[in-house]
Amino acid sequence: MADYAKLHVKGLFSKNSDYSDPKVSMVPAAYTLTPDEYIHTELQADTSSGTTLTTSILSSATLLVVKNNDATNYVTATFRSAGNGSTNNIVRIAAGGFLAVSDYTVANNLLLVANSAACECEVFIVGT
Repeated sequence: MADYAKLHVKGLFSKNSDYSDPKVSMVPAAYTLTPDEYIHTELQADTSSGTTLTTSILSSATLLVVKNNDATNYVTATFRSAGNGSTNNIVRIAAGGFLAVSDYTVANNLLLVANSAACECEVFIVGT
């Protein structure tokens, strides 16, 4: 029996706090996958040298999602993607924000570094 994963993204821009009558509404089709392995974990991203999540236990990845659960500090995510060869992707995830990418190389582990205080993060990776 197959396994399934799906990522829904919805973007709204409105002058109303309840998002009614949006000026812009972006609702693309869901990104659907049929993975056979995954990692889902909550971890603490430390400052200075950061926290490394070993992802090489997966064969490959088709989706990486990182949610920064901290209300104040940003987290810097360092990872590699197939298109960049040996060049790292370095992305800042704002407090309360998230990162979602569909091109992630599992052989190079995910590094999360918190800005000025440790941050709780949730990570979801699916692959084949």
